[in-house]
Amino acid sequence: MEGSLVMGAYFVRKGKVKVISSSLDGKEHTVRLAWDGHMIGHTGIGMETYSIGAVTLAESQICFIDSQALFEAFMENPRFTFEVMRFYSRELRKSEIRAKCFALMNNEEKVIFGLIYLSDSFLPHRDDNQVEINLSRQEIAQIVGTNPDQVSRVLSSLKKNRLIYTKERCIYLLDLAKLKEAISHYAFPTHY
Repeated sequence: MEGSLVMGAYFVRKGKVKVISSSLDGKEHTVRLAWDGHMIGHTGIGMETYSIGAVTLAESQICFIDSQALFEAFMENPRFTFEVMRFYSRELRKSEIRAKCFALMNNEEKVIFGLIYLSDSFLPHRDDNQVEINLSRQEIAQIVGTNPDQVSRVLSSLKKNRLIYTKERCIYLLDLAKLKEAISHYAFPTHY
């Protein structure tokens, strides 16, 4: 939990997790998403308190390793240490990309980027290459740094242009290639 003492790190054995940060007024912002094989709480290693929290988005199995055992594993297993370092590097790169997008993109582009991020992160693609996103407008807004009304407006526009289909809370990405093309001028990697 955000603000609690650092006791170790967590690994997502199976499931989907959103890593969150809360503002002073209680607003929640999704910092990143984590799924099978990802580490969470790692930014607290060597610190006194966690600067973030985490919430599962689906049934998940989370493993905890205390700080002492983690440090011993780092010292005794260079390959493990290297893999954790690579994970840190990938996560830092993704964080830099998200920061760039939120600084430069308008609301429509942010929502499109968010849909692609969700698609590339941990959503299974169906046989017809459609992607189903089952998150509320509020949850999407927390990921892309806008508000639910803006998300709804953008989704309506994308629906009108037949890039997505919505049914209740679910969003189906009908043409992922065209969505990626809409933000291609930002030169982001094709797979986020």
